[in-house]
Amino acid sequence: MPDTVDLAQVQNERLNQAALALRKPVAPEATGRCLNCCEPLPDGQRWCDADCRDDWQKTIARRQLDS
Repeated sequence: MPDTVDLAQVQNERLNQAALALRKPVAPEATGRCLNCCEPLPDGQRWCDADCRDDWQKTIARRQLDS
């Protein structure tokens, strides 16, 4: 039978999972250049097009796997 500490740990894990599910994903800031190919862009735009965005996301995912 679980004791008070075990029950508290389970509850804490549930709360942590709920908090993680609610957080907003962190998006990269626009720099005035495409984050993938460095071409100049209008203010507020982060990528030239969907291809650059997709390539950038794949590169970031690869870096996270390597670390």
